[in-house]
Amino acid sequence: MKTLVLFLVSLLSLTTLSCSKDNDPIVPTPSLSVGKAGDTLLVPNLEKILEDLNVPSLATMTMGTNGVLEKEAVGVHSAHTTTQVSTNNKWHIGSITKSMTATLIGILVEKGHLEWTTTIGDVASEGYLEEYKEVNFIQLLSHTSGVSPNDYSVDHHDTSNISEIRQEWAIAVLNQPRENGFAYSNNGYVVAGVMLELIMQTSWEDLMTTYLFDPLAMENTHFGAPGNDGDEQPWGHQFEHGEWEPKDPMDIFSDNPIALGPAGTVHTTLDDLAKYIELHMGKTNIVKPETLDLLHKEVGNSGYALGWNVTENGIFHSGSNAKWFAQLFLSADRTFSNFAVTNSYDREGKKSIPAVLEAMRIMGERFSNSQ
Repeated sequence: MKTLVLFLVSLLSLTTLSCSKDNDPIVPTPSLSVGKAGDTLLVPNLEKILEDLNVPSLATMTMGTNGVLEKEAVGVHSAHTTTQVSTNNKWHIGSITKSMTATLIGILVEKGHLEWTTTIGDVASEGYLEEYKEVNFIQLLSHTSGVSPNDYSVDHHDTSNISEIRQEWAIAVLNQPRENGFAYSNNGYVVAGVMLELIMQTSWEDLMTTYLFDPLAMENTHFGAPGNDGDEQPWGHQFEHGEWEPKDPMDIFSDNPIALGPAGTVHTTLDDLAKYIELHMGKTNIVKPETLDLLHKEVGNSGYALGWNVTENGIFHSGSNAKWFAQLFLSADRTFSNFAVTNSYDREGKKSIPAVLEAMRIMGERFSNSQ
């Protein structure tokens, strides 16, 4: 029961981060037996969330020390079709990508290609404000660098050279005044990605694939909206004019700008994500224990580590490209993990966020009941 209590506190933290007090999400009142991990009650509980909150689909996964305990997917690919989702589908994870970028940097530090303390000035000598010269990877990954969180959008349509576009983005944000204290910044991760590209002389996407996805055999993990390669996958949705509008993954506007990659463009399957979670549980030799400790450790009093929000109960991150919403949680002792995702996002926070939170709550309680 202790695990469940700690887990629910983490979900409360996410709710606080995601929604204002004037627009709190409405979580449905449970009317079904939650059951325990491994029984037949997960699907009806997830289907009730779909019915109560009217989201197109949900996929969930719970992991313990012996691997995946249960995983399910309910709902449809698109609000305009009846094609059912499955546990083999691909799901967009948004800013959960940030923990992957930080993990990649940890791997490259271990291999001697760079240091956690490598600064912007070490990599590039000009083109930005002098006040950013001593900013390093730790600061960028923990949102304590002072890089502005304000959006700087580049042309979605220009995919001729991702790295050049990413550099243009980084130069623009590094010519904005530096801020003080913690400020959640997608831009900081773009800058970190550019630093990696300049050091390694290849794209962030290639680095992620070579040093993280391939060693973990994450063969179905890629970039952009799921289905952007023509494969039949769930589509993301936005709530518009009182109904869900599916977004064609072949449309370049179906995801974040491609240059934003290091901050949030990864999609993956449940099975692939399980391999990544096992890395952070310390079950692989891809990274050393001391690297994991650093990745999970709060920087200063920011409430943030390197790609992870931190509470006393564990680490977590939510992710959204405004068409999907996901959350990943890992307990402080690294023995329990939950993940939930929906292929939808409503800006008022009344549907997708509470649907994922409720799914996470139910799975946490089911895990606790099975102990």
